Amino acid sequence: KQWYQRRVRGEKDEPLVFTENRNYTIHEMDELFEDIGFPAGKELFASTDGSIDFVEPDVDVYCIHGSDVPTAAGFRWKKKYFPDYQPDQIDGPGDGTVNMRSLELCKEFNRLKDYKVYPGIKYGEHMQILLNPDVINYVKNIITETDAEEKVLNF
Repeated sequence: KQWYQRRVRGEKDEPLVFTENRNYTIHEMDELFEDIGFPAGKELFASTDGSIDFVEPDVDVYCIHGSDVPTAAGFRWKKKYFPDYQPDQIDGPGDGTVNMRSLELCKEFNRLKDYKVYPGIKYGEHMQILLNPDVINYVKNIITETDAEEKVLNF
């Protein structure tokens, strides 16, 4: 998701992968896959290009997500570790799965009705947010209000 968001934003010069001899941006993933000896990765990565269309939905949008959970933002190989060993993960802001810049993309929708962020690992993590009592009540209220509005309009 981090990588997809960078493609949407066109941040071609921002490195994602750091090695002793070279850094790689989102637009240099083919070279990275070659350099780590995984050429099949090029096909896998290319298959995700365009698989998620960032288009304006034709519905009202209520954006809810977590925050304040360390989230992968890049990867750094120690000297002499590339490409044979696992890199260290560089964390940035997000919900533990999706980075904050990607999460905030929903703010750009014209039909954004509300935007709520729930911080913390207990109830703000990517999947744990679904168990957050505040989120559950918030969604119930949206459904109840929307249902009430439709009943009035159809009366």
